[in-house]
Amino acid sequence: MLVITTQTGSLPAGQMRWAARRHDDDRPDASSGTSAAGLFEAVFAALHDGEQVALGFDCPLTLPVSPGGGATAGPDALLVLAAPSADLPGIAELGRLLTELGTWRPWTTVSTSLWRWKANTSVLVWQAVWQPVPADGSRPVAPAAAADAFFRRIQPPAREQEADQPAGPVVNLAAAAARRAGLFVDEAELARPALSITVAGS
Repeated sequence: MLVITTQTGSLPAGQMRWAARRHDDDRPDASSGTSAAGLFEAVFAALHDGEQVALGFDCPLTLPVSPGGGATAGPDALLVLAAPSADLPGIAELGRLLTELGTWRPWTTVSTSLWRWKANTSVLVWQAVWQPVPADGSRPVAPAAAADAFFRRIQPPAREQEADQPAGPVVNLAAAAARRAGLFVDEAELARPALSITVAGS
């Protein structure tokens, strides 16, 4: 299992800070970089070796929609609702990564649900929510803290009430990005919140 966390929106176009850590490696900087190409290589290599990958992004992955706007909308309508967000910091980088995977590994399955991912899905996309959030909105990558938060979350006992239950009408931007990239994602996830894990700030 490879857990990757990213810092988005703070570097020039085509770059983002990322750091990766495996469940059996306590080094906070076991693998890291600032290029989209390097991130793709890390994800591709892990998938090629048969590992599951959990991608943590520090940008919003769930977009609330007006009542009635998404609760009963079909997949095509939800993709239309998600389209204006495709160029936002973080979502754009995620989209580029998934598009590359769609080119080189079109059979890759993506999920934003911990429970579906644990049932042998290739890639999990989850949102890292930092607490407290700095006043200027910046956040340095803290791979150890984010990876620790992820590993704690996947340990039993499972918290079923936090899984896949919509808090209101939403569109899942990560699931939409995977669909646009031609990767398989359960269409039901388009209308459900992406997995969100709180990471304690320093």
